[in-house]
Parts: sequence; structure tokens; C-alpha cells
Amino acid sequence: MYCNNCGLEVDPEDFFCSGCGKRIKNRPDIESSEREMKDFESETSTSRKLNFSKTVFFSFNNHKIPIHRCIFKGIRIVAVICILGTLLTAYSTFTPGSNDSPYSNSPRSQDRIQTDKNIRVCGQIATEYSNSHTYSTDDVYDCDNMAQDVWNMLKAKGINARIAAGNFEFTGDSRIANGNIVHESSDSGNLGEIEVPSRTYDSINVSNSNIIDGFNHAWVLAEVSPGFWVAIECTGGYIVYSDENEKYYQGMTFSNPKNYRSFLSLYRDWKIKALDYEAERSYYNELIKPYNSASTSEQITMISGIEVAQRTLSEKEQAFLKTDSELNALLRYG
Repeated sequence: MYCNNCGLEVDPEDFFCSGCGKRIKNRPDIESSEREMKDFESETSTSRKLNFSKTVFFSFNNHKIPIHRCIFKGIRIVAVICILGTLLTAYSTFTPGSNDSPYSNSPRSQDRIQTDKNIRVCGQIATEYSNSHTYSTDDVYDCDNMAQDVWNMLKAKGINARIAAGNFEFTGDSRIANGNIVHESSDSGNLGEIEVPSRTYDSINVSNSNIIDGFNHAWVLAEVSPGFWVAIECTGGYIVYSDENEKYYQGMTFSNPKNYRSFLSLYRDWKIKALDYEAERSYYNELIKPYNSASTSEQITMISGIEVAQRTLSEKEQAFLKTDSELNALLRYG
């Protein structure tokens, strides 16, 4: 080996250089280090875990530090970090206005959030549809066609909806909802429950069919919350709350466009058969009056005409009752 100071070759067993006198190594330190390393290896190989009753040193920048002090210090640092993290989490949770408030996860809060979201979707659909479609009372594409389109758009967004038909007295105002300002959220507007005239579900006849004949408008009701609805005026592109116009929550409703179209067709057929049955019954009653007051011989000559009128009346009655049953079932279940 060579001296680090003068470069002279020296014996490995020498402690000082024979040329410059510089100390080459300190044997006691070496022996002490070797002894400590042997003790450390003996302990780890025997128990495989540290015994803190003996001191093990960790060298850092030529300073010897007991290793158990490093471990304890690290544990303390980790504990402090955990405590600070917990405090920060608690602060952000209970700070007023925090989005992570524990109340925001309550079922009632989640329902309210979903309701407001559905209302916003309804308003957006109404506006976008109105901007791309033109309504005209003289055109073939009138309110019921528009209502069916909006119903389909709501269905695509996962919102349950019904097509409604009722009677509106239109004024010169372009807004059907009497010119009132549309509420922006359910906080300022009341959601409605559907109110259907019960008398239209009971054995409809020609006299009370005037209720249906008076229907002159169609729109959409969207279920923004279970059992609660908001009306969409498809011809104007806005939503209407129940406190703006209650008529939007009255009338007949249908669960889908197919049932609505079936109702229009079935009602026209029902009206024709009802009038036909009424006319045949009146004719039969006119025949039966003289028959009842006639003599036996006169009744014999009249009986064939009476029987023909009776069979015709029965046929027309059966046809009417069949259509009437179908119409009432459609109106009852929508």
C-alpha cells in the first residue's frame, strides 16, 4: 500500500509512514468498529429483531447516532403528519359551505339535488326544442305533435313524463301561462300533482263527452321527483309551476305517445258509434210506441219490422259498449 500524503510505499502493518511520518490508520478504531459489526451481526442472526437494550449506531456525516433514536424520531414525524391530516379533513368537512358537508349525503339532500337537476334538464330541453321548432295553430304540426317530441327527448334523458291534454282559454298574450315569469328552481316554484277529472273515467256518454270535446291544448308533464311533476309548455319552450297555472296539472294524461295517439283514434271511433247507437235507439223507440198501442192483428203485421230494428239496435249497442270499454280502460290507466 502507499501513503496518502507522500506516495511512499509502506507496509500494511505500519501505523505511520516511514517517509513523512503521517498516520496511516488507527488500529483501535478499526478493532472497535469490527467488534461492533460482529455484535450487530450476531444479534440480528440470532433474534432477527433489534434489542434496544443494546445501542446500535448509524453513521451520518461521520457522526454516530443510535439507530433507535432515528426510528423513534421517524415514528413521531409520521404521527404528527397523521394528526395534521385528520385536523385538515375535519376542518374541510365542517366548514360552512363545504361541498363535503355530512348533510350533503343525506337521502333528503340527494333527492333535492336530483330534483333540481331534473328541473334544469327539463328547462334546457324546452328551450332547445322551441328554438328549433315553430308552432302554428293553422299548421299540421301543432301542440300535440310537439308534446310527443318533447316526451321522447325527456325519455332519452331518463326522466319519466306524461303527455297531457286539457282546455285552455287562450288570450292575446303569447305566453299561455298568463305572462308570469318562469321560476328558476323548485325553491321559488311549486311542483304539482296531477289532478284528473274523475267523471271522465266513469262510463262516458255523449253528454259528458263535451269535457273531452273541449280539450284544445296538449303539453308534457315531467316527473322531476317521485309523485311531483313540472309542466313543460312545448309550444313556447318554458316550464310552468303549479302556482303559475293550475290548468297544466289538470285534464287527461297519457304515459306515452302511442297511448295518446290511440286515445285520439279511439275517441273518434267512440263518438261515431255513440251517436249511431243513440240514433238507432231513438228509431227503435219510435217503432215500439205504435206497436204497443196497436191491436193484435196490427202487431202481427208490424212484428217483422220491430224484430229487424231490435237486432240492429243490439248490434250497434254491442259495438258501442266494446269501444266504450276500451276507451275507459285507456283513460283510466293512461
